[in-house]
Order: sequence, then C-alpha cells, then structure tokens
Amino acid sequence: MIPRETDPGVDEALLIQEIRAGNTQGFEYFVRQYQRKITRVAYRLLRDMGEADCAAQESFLRAWQKLNEFREGSTFETWLTRICINWCKDRLKRRRLVLYFHQTGEERGEETGPRDTAPHPDPSPERRAMSREIRERLREAIETLSPRQKTVFTLKHFEELSIPEIAELTGLDTGTIKSHLFRAAHKIREHVRDLRKKA
Repeated sequence: MIPRETDPGVDEALLIQEIRAGNTQGFEYFVRQYQRKITRVAYRLLRDMGEADCAAQESFLRAWQKLNEFREGSTFETWLTRICINWCKDRLKRRRLVLYFHQTGEERGEETGPRDTAPHPDPSPERRAMSREIRERLREAIETLSPRQKTVFTLKHFEELSIPEIAELTGLDTGTIKSHLFRAAHKIREHVRDLRKKA
C-alpha cells in the first residue's frame, strides 16, 4: 500500500525498509511529501524554475538509486535535502559566470523576485523604482557569491534554518558556516553600498 501524504504518523524508517524489501511503490510517498520543499530549496539556489524542477527530479532519482546507503538515525528529509544541495552546488560551479551575465542582462527589467512591501499604501514612482533596483542589485550580489557561500546564505536567510541545521545538511562545521555567512554578508553590503547612500 502507498501511504497518502496526509496519513498521520507514517514511520518513514519502516517504509524505507519495506521499499528495500521490494515495495517500490512506497517511494511515491517521499516524492509527494517532499517534492515541494526540495524544489523550493533548489530554486533558491539556482534562481531558475526549470532547473529547480530538474534538480528536484535528479535528487529523488539519486535518493532512489542510493537508498541502500541511507543510514538509520537520520531523517530522509535531511538526507534528501543534502543530495539536492550538492547537486545544485555542482550545477552552480559549472554555470556561475554564465548565470551571472544571463540574469543581469536581458532580464534586468523583469520582476522575478518577491514583491516589496512598502510601508506607504501608495508608494511614489521614485520609491517603486528604488525598490526594484534594490531587489535587482541584491539578486546580482547573491550571484557573485561562491557556491558554498550562496548555499549557506540561502539556507540561513531564505529557508530560515539555524546554523546547526545548516551544518547537518551541508556537512560543514559551525565555524566554517559562520565564516561563509560573514563573507557573504560583506560581499552583499559592498555590492549595494551606493544604494544605501541614495535611500
């Protein structure tokens, strides 16, 4: 039987044992349960929905192929997220410079980031223009980060994970994570320094 996503109290460790024993359909539970989150994590890192979908599919495929390597005591969600992050990091290494020029070129006028929440109910054209510029510059700044810096920055500030949670997902020690976060924040501040003078 394939557990429904809404089934309460699904024992994932037991389900994994059943899948290893031949209940291959049981893996569909994990796809339904975690596909949205994995796609979201991939999109935060890759900033492209098509590639995020591809990353999610590849992550589930790799998890299926390596299910015998899953260690009891950890959660499937953490293990799967780590697989996704590693895939995205490899992808970012391959397309880092190309991605930077692509996203800061023809797409400059598109509002692909989250809508800004201006405190005034009817912001002036100048304020709206400044908000768009800030979003674009922040996006550019994030794309200048190294794959590892971008990973920890995204997990901390977009996924709102704690440093211990990031350490569990990435395999990095907390000191290294704090160092990457500090360097990432410094790069981003430098990238938008002139905008702070305009505000």
